[in-house]
Amino acid sequence: MRALRLLLLAALLLSAPLRAGAVILYRTGDPNENTTPPGGALAGSGWQYQGIWGGFLGTPIAPHFFIAAKHVGHGGVFVFGGVSYEIVREYPDPTSDLSLWEVAQPFPPSALAPLYTGSNEVGTHLVAFGRGTQRGAAALLGDTPKGWHWGGGDGVQRWGENQVAGIDAMSPDWHLLRASFDQIGLPNECHLSVGDSSGAAFLNDNGIWKLAGIHYAVDGPFHTDAAGNGQFFGALFDMTGFFVWNGSQFVQITAPNPAPSAFYSTRISTKLPWIGGSIAQPRLEREGSTVSLRYTRIIAAPTEVAYEVQQSSDLVDWVPAAVQEEVTPISASIQSVKASLPLGTTTRLFLRVRISRP
Repeated sequence: MRALRLLLLAALLLSAPLRAGAVILYRTGDPNENTTPPGGALAGSGWQYQGIWGGFLGTPIAPHFFIAAKHVGHGGVFVFGGVSYEIVREYPDPTSDLSLWEVAQPFPPSALAPLYTGSNEVGTHLVAFGRGTQRGAAALLGDTPKGWHWGGGDGVQRWGENQVAGIDAMSPDWHLLRASFDQIGLPNECHLSVGDSSGAAFLNDNGIWKLAGIHYAVDGPFHTDAAGNGQFFGALFDMTGFFVWNGSQFVQITAPNPAPSAFYSTRISTKLPWIGGSIAQPRLEREGSTVSLRYTRIIAAPTEVAYEVQQSSDLVDWVPAAVQEEVTPISASIQSVKASLPLGTTTRLFLRVRISRP
């Protein structure tokens, strides 16, 4: 049984709202752990793509765009690599918790996180980043440890590991990656808490760490009895015995085996057409008898996201345009495309780029 709560809004239900802190680790409650970039096999796993967005994190993905959780709101300026980037406008996704934010000056190509464009996330290893709370006191059911309460915040960025246990559909084009706090043996297994919203989850795709999700929610809140008493938020490796609200009453969580709580990140791979349309920024150019449409394109298999330049003479009927393309790589997942077409004897011509998921 799952009871999702937005990470940001959960703070409003606590007696004392918590400032942003850091990812909760299973193996230790030491607040100094995992506060520097991971090394070894996890080197380059996404820490380098995280910027400060108010009390949260954001991730640059295109020359003038970073992505964040919509529910964290406006963070003022976006700070990346010690540089403050002025916000131009927001591009909120109408069907999910994601927002793209346009900045005035471009990010360096090395700052742009590659996007995961496949559909095989289940079972893959994640590295997650956030600024949620520290690990608090043990959460007990009687004398039995069940996990930990959320602790205090310190504004520190931290990382941890987990695995994609499943995909939960909020709507046809809004899916969540679910990662359970299930003690599967990862040395840095983590859960999330309030303040981790908008942090990123990366997975390794054939040797390249790619952005797979943006943190959205966790299971909770939990209660100690059927009357709803003893409400708390926590990182639980076993929720059984506690109570959750099912929309009409408080019901006890039961399971034959330990039932770990989970965190949920908005799945990037289902939002590729929206991302592609938002960052494309098509612009027309003319050189003599040739007209060109320049735009930014996600590098992905045609089965994942398709681009087609179309032409029209009346803005009503559109057909594919026989363009010649010049492609310039920008990052591991972004290209700049110049699609050119001779004008010929045409006296009226409109061009557009159509982006879709086949």
